[in-house]
Amino acid sequence: MGDTDAIDRIRGLAVWQGAATIEPCPGGRTNLNFRVVAGEYSFFARLGRDLPHHGIARSHEARCCKLAAAAGIGPTVVVAEDGILVTEFVAGRTLVQGEAIADQILIDLADTLRRLHAAPAPRDLAPFDPAVVCRRDLDALPAGVVSAPQRRLIENILARAPRLSGRSLIHADLIPENVIVASNRLVLVDWEYSGLGDPAVDVASVIVHFGLDRRQAQLVVERHGGVSADTIGTLRPVLAAREALWCEVQLQAEGPRGDLPAYTRMCWRRLQRFGP
Repeated sequence: MGDTDAIDRIRGLAVWQGAATIEPCPGGRTNLNFRVVAGEYSFFARLGRDLPHHGIARSHEARCCKLAAAAGIGPTVVVAEDGILVTEFVAGRTLVQGEAIADQILIDLADTLRRLHAAPAPRDLAPFDPAVVCRRDLDALPAGVVSAPQRRLIENILARAPRLSGRSLIHADLIPENVIVASNRLVLVDWEYSGLGDPAVDVASVIVHFGLDRRQAQLVVERHGGVSADTIGTLRPVLAAREALWCEVQLQAEGPRGDLPAYTRMCWRRLQRFGP
């Protein structure tokens, strides 16, 4: 679906009061994103289809978005139907991959995750375990996409993966671009991979994807207070492997669009740091 068709679908929603101004937003590797201004209100709209190769079901994403909104952690959901998700537009600064993160933001993020992980989580949510996802992606990729040394590295990492509990609603995709620093809170967006899982997955994701040093990693773990440092240590390479494999699966499915080739190379370089 192109931007024109997407805009027509958004404009046709019955929720708008009067004419709606719709503009594309950058980013989004598995969906199309737009800002909608209707009257005095601003909204964020995203369109996407189910992506079985990534385990994405849009109905599940919408459900988790609503759970996060109820916990005060995600944006308020306005519309969720037929692959269209409309939420409030959160005014704030979106974090960026590679930037230095202030300690206070990490403290606020750890507090936000602690609230998320304590929120009610329905037992029938789809489970998320990054080691299971890695094995699925390794099996799905054509021969030769992952080199023999890369495969050995990932298999060694997965052999040491910790046993996880599935007791909490987790975000499961905590890259900096999914965190918005608003005036009075942090807001987590992009819940398409979320599900029932171990809180350590989110905490370790922050450490890996935000590039935290040892001091800041310890700060996040201690501030959260609900995860084991040993579990975090063994999860970090698993999550690095998950992101590299995600990139390869996405390249196979959609081709080298946008910044994906550069991001893929970065993910493999990061994963190599966990090698022998």
